[in-house]
Amino acid sequence: MGNRKISSPFKVGLKFIIGFGICLTLVLGLGVLRFHAARLAYYLESVNKSIQKYSDEEVVLRQELSALVAPIRIYTYCKESLGMQKATRADTMIIKFKTETVASRRNNERKSESESNKNWRTRLSWLFGK
Repeated sequence: MGNRKISSPFKVGLKFIIGFGICLTLVLGLGVLRFHAARLAYYLESVNKSIQKYSDEEVVLRQELSALVAPIRIYTYCKESLGMQKATRADTMIIKFKTETVASRRNNERKSESESNKNWRTRLSWLFGK
């Protein structure tokens, strides 16, 4: 029976140490979870702030867009800021295009010049605009 009395305080001490270790592990685990939850809450708050910032920016941009799209605002901006005036009479101009291209005209001119005059001045006259 002496062995039971000696081993009994050893068992009680071992049970106490194991229980204390389990409690310490639980407390540390809960602390880690709390830290992780606080870190996620901080991240969520920063995401919410950026969403709010972009939402406010979108509202401002929509207001600017509606101000720019309104015809009276465009007319007022052009008149006040740019100094433009409303045209009283609008005319149209007809522009006629030549059918001959510049490259073919130059080739034709070079052929006729080389045939008529083989002088160096006539070959370089295009430099002087003549």
